[in-house]
Formats: sequence, structure tokens, C-alpha cells
Amino acid sequence: MADAPTTAPPRTGRRRWLLPAIGVVLALLVGIAAWLGVRAWLAKGELEEVQAERTTLTAAIGTRDMPAAQTALDDVHAHAARAAELTSDPLWRAAEVLPFAGPNAAAVRVSAESVRDLTAAADPLLEAIHAGTGTEPGVDLARIQGLTAPLRQTADAAAHAETELDRIDPGALLPPLRDGVTDIRAFVTDAAPLLDDAASAASIVPAMLGADGDRTLLVMVQNAAEARTGRGITGSFIEVRATDGKLSVGAHADSASFARSAPPAMELPTELTALYGPTFGRYVTNITVTPDFDLSARLASAWWQTLAQPAPDAIVSIDPIVLRALLRITGPLTLSDGSVVDTASVIEQMLVRPYLERTPLEQTAMQSDLTPHLFETLLDTPFDVAAWAQALAEPVAQGRVSVWSAHADEQAVLAEGPLAGTLARYRAAGDDAIGVYFNDATTGKLDTFLDVQVDPSTRVCRADGVAEVEVAVTLQSTLTDAARTYPPSMTGATNPGAPGDITTDVTVMVPSGWYFGGVESGGAAVVSTDVPGANPASVVRIALTPGQSQTTTFRFLARKDGQAPHPVIVHTPMMNPVTVAPVAAAPCD
Repeated sequence: MADAPTTAPPRTGRRRWLLPAIGVVLALLVGIAAWLGVRAWLAKGELEEVQAERTTLTAAIGTRDMPAAQTALDDVHAHAARAAELTSDPLWRAAEVLPFAGPNAAAVRVSAESVRDLTAAADPLLEAIHAGTGTEPGVDLARIQGLTAPLRQTADAAAHAETELDRIDPGALLPPLRDGVTDIRAFVTDAAPLLDDAASAASIVPAMLGADGDRTLLVMVQNAAEARTGRGITGSFIEVRATDGKLSVGAHADSASFARSAPPAMELPTELTALYGPTFGRYVTNITVTPDFDLSARLASAWWQTLAQPAPDAIVSIDPIVLRALLRITGPLTLSDGSVVDTASVIEQMLVRPYLERTPLEQTAMQSDLTPHLFETLLDTPFDVAAWAQALAEPVAQGRVSVWSAHADEQAVLAEGPLAGTLARYRAAGDDAIGVYFNDATTGKLDTFLDVQVDPSTRVCRADGVAEVEVAVTLQSTLTDAARTYPPSMTGATNPGAPGDITTDVTVMVPSGWYFGGVESGGAAVVSTDVPGANPASVVRIALTPGQSQTTTFRFLARKDGQAPHPVIVHTPMMNPVTVAPVAAAPCD
């Protein structure tokens, strides 16, 4: 007889405990989600307060209201610390591994911790800056030395924050959070190298200002109304003597004091003489034709010694925009002829009117009056760290201040920072940096009336994957026909064109491994001087009549294996701001 079929045991008992267990898990998940949601909402509010207080902090620093800046910094830190606390518990960290929600949770935590740690590090720095106003003329080296440690601490915190924020993928974030994180990351990315450079500079400034023995600094004032690659012709030289932070003006000279040197003052790199000829070594006014400030400074030292002056310990190069910035510290100055120079008038009074209304001797006398007078006033003014930092921040960022030291240990620090000159700025801009440099050939002072725009573009259309890069340089003369009657000191005694024409040698320098693709203007090919080397460079001479605009396009080929390069334009700081357009993606033909 067959066995009777068995019957499955009833499952009532299993259902009895399973359903409540599921309910408990669901309730737990809902609770966790609610917990995370509340904390996320609170953290979001704290980070929004961080953004608002950061604006207040920036404004307070800008007006040098240090008590307000300290309050704002404390508030930023408090909000960031609270946001970090809200996002640091184990549940939050566990949520960071979840798909979709995880990257957003991690981004909130990392942003909060980065701001918290950076503001904590910056607090001693702000206190040191607040204490950095002396009551006696000269630089209190103890105050400078007191900045070194907090600057380095803040720089290290910024570097760490930059590393952490760079790990965040903005594409994985929700739009509102992405915008906030991007803003914080941009701020830290901008601040980190500046803080590092400032910390490095602070470590050598005391020695450069005579802490370990007397020093001489040679200040070289470049006249950007006659452009050179490294800003402008070298028109004035002022010796500053430093003894334990006490500064005084020594000998000074203008370019007319130097005789022409038949052979170059020293051996010159062949690629530079191929581009510009040997004249930049034979005239003191031309030593900044090269982008290499190390070479320019050594040439300046050699020229200075031809006046029977001792070799300077350091060279400091500035231009009229820096002089204008320094007038914010001194206030208006009265010259020996009774005229008053201030920030609003200095460019017109020193770089325009003299060349139209005064003889060459009177021009030299006026400029020789202003520059030493400005430095004597500066040196008689108690040193205010915040005032100097505020005045020079923008000119330094634009590359208008360069410093070189004859002492190898100091130069090793300077060579890696923003004060190392045009070539150093180019190298720091990355593997796809493009240099666009201007050298006036008018032999006059017309670059105050020259506007410049640079439009870079790339495309990858060739079958071999080689990228094509174009750099369109537009020069615009803002002169009128009245310039035809200006004196030769303004229009150029040896102007290759007619009086009033602006003639400029434009150089475009590209990365190693790029190739020349030709130059054109108005649809026609233009003859250029092309010099290969570590950084291939192409030079074209452009002449403008009054009011004329001309666009010249430089083409290059870059082997990028089918990838478009990401050009970063580094250019000569001109008298007028240079407009640099974002890199465009050019269409294929």
C-alpha cells in the first residue's frame, strides 16, 4: 500500500515573528532616514551660514576692520564646526557608502571639516596680522617673524583641505550641494598656493631686510607705457639700503644714466637672440624683453655695477600699476613743482601728460622726483602688514611684482613663488600653458592707448588625433588722428611707422612638443619668426594706425592622442587690462 502523502507543517509560527521583525527593520530604517535627514537639514543650514559669514569676513578684511574680521572668522568656524559635528557620527559615515546618497553625504562632511580646520588654523594668523602695525618707521622684523609660523600652519591646513576637496566628484552631487561645494573648493584652491607662497616668502624676508647683516635692494621701475615681455622698459633704478629692518633710499638713476653696451652685458641664450636679436642685452631699457626674470635681474645687476655701484643683494621689479597701489599706503604726494599725485591721477600725470607737454629732460626730472619721494615716504611710514597686503594683492596676482635674490638659498624660495617673473608664472600654469607676450617696437609711450584681447580655441578633427590650437590676438589702438601731431617722445623717435602708429611685436610661446601651424590675419598668411626649442615661440610684428583694430591668429599642432588640450593663457601685464576669453571648442570644417 502506497504511503499517504505528507502534509507541510503549518507556517503560522514563522509568520508570527517574521512580520513584526520586518516592521521593526522598516521602522529602524525610517528612523535612521529621519535622523540623517534632520542632521542633513541642520548641516545644510550651518554651511549656508558659513557662506554668508565668509562674505562678511572678506569684506571686513578688505576694509581692514580687524575686529569685525575676527568676529566673522569665529562665526565661520563655529558654523563649520557644528556642521562637521552633525556629519561625523557612525550612522552618517555608514550612509556615505550608499549609492546616490553616499557621495552627497561625504561631500557635506568633507566640506564642513575642511572649513572648520582651515579657520582654526587661520585664527592665529589673523591675530598676528592684527598685531602687525608698528608705530616706528621701517619694518619690525620681529612682527614679520611672528607671521611665519601661523602662515605655515594656515598654508598646511589649506593644502590638506584642497586635497580632501579634490576627492569629491561634483558630477555625483545634487545641484544645490554641488554649487556650494564648488564654491568652497574654488576658494580653497585659490587660497592654498597663495598661502604657501606667503609662508615661504615670510621665511626669507627678515634676512633680505637686514636681519643678519646689511643688505642692498635695487628697485627697478618698469614703464609699461612702452611694453616689454616682462611688463615694460626699465626706466628708473632706486637703491634701498636695509639694516635690521630700517630702510633708507640710496643712489638712484634713470635709463639715460647708462651708456649703450656694445657687446651684451653677459652671454645671452641663443633662442632669445633668435627671437629678438641681441639688443635686449645692449640697452638697459630692453633687459625685460625676455620672460626670464632671473636673466633680467642678473642683467640689471650688471648694468647697475657699470655706474660704479656695488652689486645689489636683491632686485625688486615693479611697474606704474604698483606705484599706484603704493599710493594707497602713502596717500597723495606733493612733488617739488607743487603738483599733487594720487591714485586717480598718477597714470595720467606720469605716463601721458609729461610726454605730451614736457621736454625729455623735464620728463626725466618729474619721474626722478616721484619715485624716490614715494619710497622715502613709504619708508617713513610705520609698517602695516594688512595695508601692504591689501595694496599689493592684485598687482602680485597680475604678475606686476618680481623679486630676485643674489643669495642662492633665498632665490631657491623665490623661484618657486608668484614673484619669480613671467617665465615662472608660465611654468606654474601647467602643461598646456600658452604665453602671449608684447614688446613695443614704436620706441614711444603709446601703450597706454593699446587694448588687447586673447581668444584661445582648440579642436580635434584630424584622423591622426593631433589637436589644433588657435590663439587669436586682437590689438586695438584707442588713439585718434590727433596722435599724428604728438611729440616724438610720445610717438617714438624711431617709430617704424608714421607718428601715431603703434607697432608691437607679439610673441606666442607654447609647450614643448607642439608644432607651428602658421599665422594669419584677415584671411591672409602672415610672415612670422618661428623658433623651436624647449618652448617653441612664434613672433609677428603688428602695426596699427590710430583707431585701428587687428586680429592675428597663431596656429599650433599638439599631439594629444585625440584629446583636446586645456590652454591656460599667461600674458604680459599691460597698462590696460588684457581680456582673455574662455577656451572655445572650434568646429571641424
